[in-house]
This record gives sequence, structure tokens and C-alpha cells, in this order.
Amino acid sequence: MNFEAYQAIGIFIFLGKAIAPVLLLFLLYCCKGMGSGDIKLFSVMSTLVGMKITVDVFVISVMLAGVAVLALFLYEGGINLKRKLHYSYYIAAGFFVTVIRMKGWSLL
Repeated sequence: MNFEAYQAIGIFIFLGKAIAPVLLLFLLYCCKGMGSGDIKLFSVMSTLVGMKITVDVFVISVMLAGVAVLALFLYEGGINLKRKLHYSYYIAAGFFVTVIRMKGWSLL
């Protein structure tokens, strides 16, 4: 789509959209706060829907994951450091919440 709209410069726009999340989330990857698959998912998302929506999805998915961790903390009565949460579920949920928030409940 970028190539059709912007000719050859569209390739560089596409690459910029794909590389930006990798550069921005690299610190979280180094601290083991996010896996490489999650970063790839954000990279693909930014090329398809743009950086503004990707940032919105990131913020909402962090909030959803925080609520899930709080619920697990209350349910289990403490912190279980061996438990791993798959962040991709919260990214997908954050994307759907963002789409619903943007377009309302009529998704068609």
C-alpha cells in the first residue's frame, strides 16, 4: 500500500514503520520484560495500522496485563515469580479494545 501511494519512497516509509517499534521496545527486551515475538507483533501492527494506533494498543495492553497480574495476585494470595504470562493475548485484547473505542460497537 505504501508503494502504490508513495512510489519508491513508500518502501522507506514501510521500513521506518517496521523498525520504530523494534528500536523503542529494545530496552524492554533487554530487561526480559517483553519477548521478541511481542516486539515482532508490534512491528507488524505498526506497518498495518500506523504508529498512533500501535502506541494506543501498547498502553491499553499494559493496563490489561496489569489488571490480570493484580487479579492473579489476589487469587493466589501472593506473587508467583515462576508464572509466565503470554503478553500476546493482552496485545490482541488491547487491539480489539482500541478498535471498539475508535469505531464504537458497530465494527462493520
